[in-house]
Amino acid sequence: YDWHKAMFAKQDSENSGWGSKADIIALTITVLGNSEAVRVSDLMSSKQAVYQKAIDADKSEGGTYGINGTPGSIIGKTFINGAQSYSTVKAAIEKALGN
Repeated sequence: YDWHKAMFAKQDSENSGWGSKADIIALTITVLGNSEAVRVSDLMSSKQAVYQKAIDADKSEGGTYGINGTPGSIIGKTFINGAQSYSTVKAAIEKALGN
């Protein structure tokens, strides 16, 4: 929990540079110590192809619906581009539920 909390708190604005493997390992050392940092580093390396495949599949699927950035959502069959008001999202949910 402490590690997840620290990772979330450390996030900065999009594309500002934090989040490299070195950043994640340094934060892991601070929160959990060296042995866990080695474990995290090993997982990042050994699972890199698996993680990249999942990221690419998500990006491809989103692209088929017209999503090319965040935020972008699909509710039922309705594409919602960008940040929208509560009433817009609620209407899309109600439409998807048949209300």
